[in-house]
Amino acid sequence: MTTRGIGKFFEDLGFPLRNSRWSWGSNNGNAVLLTVWDDKRNFVGRYARVLGARSAGPRTLSPGLSERIDHIRTLWAGGLPAYLVLAKAKDKGAKQRAIESYDDSKVWAVESLHAMEDGSVWAELGDAVPVGKLARHSLRYRVRPTPGEFPVAGGTAGGASSPAGRTPGYLAALPGMRAQLIDVARRKGTITYAQARAPFNVWALVHRHAMSRLGHECLDAGEPILTSLIVDPRTRRCSAGFESEFHRDDQQERESCYRFWATGGTSSEKAPARGTRSRRVAEFNDLQKRALKFARSAVRPDQAAFRRDVFIAFNGACIVTGCSVAAALDAAHRRGRDWRLGHNRAEDGLLLRKDIHALYDTGLVKITDNGKLVFSREVPTHYRPYV
Repeated sequence: MTTRGIGKFFEDLGFPLRNSRWSWGSNNGNAVLLTVWDDKRNFVGRYARVLGARSAGPRTLSPGLSERIDHIRTLWAGGLPAYLVLAKAKDKGAKQRAIESYDDSKVWAVESLHAMEDGSVWAELGDAVPVGKLARHSLRYRVRPTPGEFPVAGGTAGGASSPAGRTPGYLAALPGMRAQLIDVARRKGTITYAQARAPFNVWALVHRHAMSRLGHECLDAGEPILTSLIVDPRTRRCSAGFESEFHRDDQQERESCYRFWATGGTSSEKAPARGTRSRRVAEFNDLQKRALKFARSAVRPDQAAFRRDVFIAFNGACIVTGCSVAAALDAAHRRGRDWRLGHNRAEDGLLLRKDIHALYDTGLVKITDNGKLVFSREVPTHYRPYV
């Protein structure tokens, strides 16, 4: 990162700015070079916002915004090389941002452009190109054309408004996306991100927004999160964004999906009797609600998620006594597991009645791998029935 004036940087690369005060990019006739904010990247950094949503509403355009719209409109048709310079803002919360520093070692090639429902436009990033190789790279590289009409009016050639307040287009596809994942859950399988998108003809960032909405709809309905079934083909795990958004372990959530949707039967199973599925769904929803209430008494970082996951894994009942009164239960860490070391998954814990937990932590009771109890001689005889 460097703090030297970005105007000189553009000029040295053969992209002189039209105006040093308000220009945020340049078209030299052979290629386009644009400045974008480093913190306005999404989907694991694969996309960068090149035009903000504020451009979509009726307003008087500033010279800089008008010029930016012209640059984006030029790239919409494809056929030109385009590159992005990543800049850091002095104050991310400022209405009018100023550049604190920018990366002068490389620029990012633009693969294609995509319009979002809020009127913003995002660039899909390709190669990171060292500035010394930019001229050579631009000879063999072109932005792919974007299907459809350019979505933003304005610029130096047009008016200042464009459609706003549109209903997100993916909403119509959400029922189909949900049905797709329910079918995967009933087969106790997984699906890749590309496979999940393919039937609905949506690009990755739009699909990510759709899956975020679907995931929260599952939570609101008291269901396990269906989007946990979408995995990376190499790791067989969800993207890092799943856990950061929903604060749940994707593997455990998949198992919850399998149990929950099995109540509806599969092609190889006999359909359940009428009322069976609704009763089991109600029971599962009740378990989820009790788990959330149980988790709220957490006092350590990550403890809430740990308590909830352990509660669900043991069906809300003490593994020893069968007690199901949440106020009398604890999520205990298994012997040798430590929350400080990140051992906070369901398999790291046991759901125990509080008194059994106390005995377990002090070594007065041991729980074998097959669930049997071994009591110390110091333990009163009234615990013996649990052996």
